[in-house]
Amino acid sequence: MSEIEVSIRNLELFKFPISNPKYKIKPLELTHKDNPSQNERLSLEKKYHDLFLAKFDWRQLVTYVPNKNIPVYNWFKYKEGFSRELVIQIAKEFALKKGDIIFDPFAGCGTTLLASKELGLHGLGIDILPTAVFITKVKLIEWGNIELLKQSVKQLISIPYHKPESKFPDDVKIVNLAFSHDIQQEILFFKDEIEKFKQPVRDFLMLGLLSILESVSNTSKDGQFLRLVKKSIPSVRIILNSVLLEMVSDLKKIKILGLLKPSPKKMFVKEGDARDLCIPKKYWGKVSAVVTSPPYLNRYDYSRTYALELCLLSAKSHKDMVNIRHSLLRSHIESRECSASQITLPVLDEILREVKSKPLNNNRLPIMIKGYFEDMNLVIKQLATYLKPNGRVALVVANAQFAGENVPTDLILCELAQCYGLTTESIWVTRYKGNSSQQMAIYGRRPVRETIVFWRKK
Repeated sequence: MSEIEVSIRNLELFKFPISNPKYKIKPLELTHKDNPSQNERLSLEKKYHDLFLAKFDWRQLVTYVPNKNIPVYNWFKYKEGFSRELVIQIAKEFALKKGDIIFDPFAGCGTTLLASKELGLHGLGIDILPTAVFITKVKLIEWGNIELLKQSVKQLISIPYHKPESKFPDDVKIVNLAFSHDIQQEILFFKDEIEKFKQPVRDFLMLGLLSILESVSNTSKDGQFLRLVKKSIPSVRIILNSVLLEMVSDLKKIKILGLLKPSPKKMFVKEGDARDLCIPKKYWGKVSAVVTSPPYLNRYDYSRTYALELCLLSAKSHKDMVNIRHSLLRSHIESRECSASQITLPVLDEILREVKSKPLNNNRLPIMIKGYFEDMNLVIKQLATYLKPNGRVALVVANAQFAGENVPTDLILCELAQCYGLTTESIWVTRYKGNSSQQMAIYGRRPVRETIVFWRKK
C-alpha cells in the first residue's frame, strides 16, 4: 500500500459516500433535431461523444456541500467551491505520490491546497480575489499554541465597546443597505481591536470576523449578486464569540485526529492572475496535477457577491471595487471588450452569431461570452507551461445557455486545450442543471451539463 493510500485511509471520518459507477452517456445535445444554426456545436458533440461518462454519484462532490461539516474547510462559506472529497478522489484517480506538486489556479478558499496538505502533496495555489487568498492562507497556518488562540478570543470578546476609528467605504452603496449603522460600528470596533493582536493570531481572529458578515447583514449570497433580505440580526459580539470558539474547537479536533499535520513542503498561495505566468519559474514543467474550477460562464460577479468582505478587508472605495471587478476573469456582464480577437474557433463564431440574433436582456452578453473564452485560452496556455510531461488536469466546469442558445463550455475548452498539447482523456458528467425560469418560459426546459474534464499533457 502506498503512502498516499495510507493517508487517505486515515481520513475516512470525513469521507463522502460514492458508488463510483462508470458507464456511457448520450450527450443531451445530440437528442435535439438537426438545426443548421447548431452545426458546429453538433459536430463537437459527435467528436467527443465517446469520451463522456456518467458520474452522477459525484454531483455533490463538485459542490461546497460536503465541506460544510468538515473542520477548517468550513471556516468560510464559499458556495462556488468544490469539495475536499473531490480532490482526494482525483488524487487517487491520478495515482499521485507523496511530494507530487498539485496546482489550483482558481484556489478560492483553499480546498485543493488543504486536501493536498492532508495527502502529503506539495500544493500551489493562486487567486485573483484578495479575500480568497487571505482565507486560504489562514486555513493553511500550522497552529501550534491552540491555547493562545482560545485566550485571545476571550480577550477580544471581553473588550468593552468604544467608537471605532475605521470606516467602511462611503461610496459603496451595498454597505449601508446591508448593515444598520449600529452593526457597522460593532463590526469596525472589532476590526480595530483585532488589528492590535500579533500575527498569526490577528489573521485567525479577522477570518472569524469575515465569516460572520453575511449573518449579521440584511443580505444573502444569491448567485450574481447580494440579495437583500429581511431577517433577525444577531449580536455581532455573540456570534463572533461563537464562531471563533468553534474554530478553536476545530483545531483541537484535527490535532487529535492527526489531520493537517505540519507539512514537509510549505504550501504556496498568493494573489495572482491565472492568465499570467505568475507562479515561480522553479515550478514550471514540474506540476504533476491541476485540480481546479474556473468561474463558470454564468454572469456571476464575485466582486459583488463578496463585496462586504472586500470592503472590510482591503477595498477603500468604489474605485477599488471597480478595479477588482475589471481584473476578474471575464465571466460576468461588466467584462471589458478586447479590441482584437485572440482566438479563432468556428463554434464560438456560431454561438456569437446566434446569440446576437436573439432579443437579449443585456446587450453585453456576446462581449462576456467572447471574453470568457479568450481569457480561458490564456489560462490553459499557462497550465500547459506548468505541467510536466504526462501531467494531468481535472477541470470542473458547467455549460451555459443564453437566449436559448447552448454554449458547450466543456468542449470549447477541450478544443483550446489541444492547441497547447493537452489531450482530452475523458469528460465526466456529474449532473444536469436546469436553465433559468425566465429562459424556460420562453424556450422550454433545456438542461445543461456540469462536468469534470480530464486532460493530459503529451
